[in-house]
This record gives sequence, structure tokens and C-alpha cells, in this order.
Amino acid sequence: MEHFLFIYHKIHVSLAGIDFKIRTIELDGKKIKLQIWDTAGQERFRTITTAYYRGAMGIMLVYDITNEKSFDNIKNWIRNIEEHASSDVERMILGNKCDMNEKRQVSKEKGEKLAIDYGIKFLETSAKSSINVEEAFFTLARDIMTKLNRKMNDSSSSGAGGPVKITENRSKKSSFFRCTLL
Repeated sequence: MEHFLFIYHKIHVSLAGIDFKIRTIELDGKKIKLQIWDTAGQERFRTITTAYYRGAMGIMLVYDITNEKSFDNIKNWIRNIEEHASSDVERMILGNKCDMNEKRQVSKEKGEKLAIDYGIKFLETSAKSSINVEEAFFTLARDIMTKLNRKMNDSSSSGAGGPVKITENRSKKSSFFRCTLL
């Protein structure tokens, strides 16, 4: 499966072949900290990644458009996510290496169809050329934030604990999202 290369290197720790990075972005005036675990989709990490699914708020499934087998593995990873992740985890499918169109084995339409079949957002990216990389992270973060805001509004309107007051000090703290890249 495709190994997604990041252009952000604030923190980089290698855990037995799993890349861990922290990236802070600003979204709608709020600082959002993304904790990113990149397993490169390797089968040997399947048991480890199932533990991370439980706490993940967003998962990016990345395949290599120049490698049909990596695309075929996406369905297996989606099944694994459905078994082990929270039912409301945000998911996104990314077809990486879109800068290598001459070596393409997976059409954009095929990637889009798979995403539609599973009700997941889709983007083609190039980590090497930085095409849609920012867009992917911001889209996933925005979707997570929207879901969290909706949950807060639903719980406050149902009388579960009353309204939530966000003070000026609180709003300056970073939100924290864990994303897993497969």
C-alpha cells in the first residue's frame, strides 16, 4: 500500500515502522492539533492499527494510483475500520501520486466510484508535488469539527447537561484530533 509522505516535520518519531507526526493547523480561527499515525498500510501493522482505530476521529485511506493492488486493498481496510473504529469516524480516500499520470493504473473515476459506494470523500493527491495535501487535511479536520459541533449542539438541546459556555481562555486552547493514515 502507498506510503504517504508528509511535508510537515515538526515532530517525527518512528515506532517500529509507524510514522507519528503532529501538525497544528488553524481552522475557522481555532488551532487544531492533528496527531497523525502513518502505518503505510502494511499488513504487519494490522493488529496495532486496530487499537488506534478506537480513538481516531478521522482516517485517511491512501492508495497509489500507479499500483492497482494498493487500490484493491482499500476495501479490506474499510472493512477493518468498520469492525474496529467508532461508527462515526470521519473517513477519506486519497489516490496518491496524481503527478504520475503516465504510470496510472487506477482511473480517477474508479477511485471516485469506490468513495461514492462507501459514502466517503475522495481526493487525488501528490505528496511529492504537494497537490491537494493541504486540502485533504483541512477537509478532514473541518468534517471532524462539524461533527463535534453538531454533537455539542445536540447534547445541549436535549437537556443533557445544559448549554456549554466557551470562555475566551478555553477558545485559545488547541483542539486535538487523531488521524490515522492507512
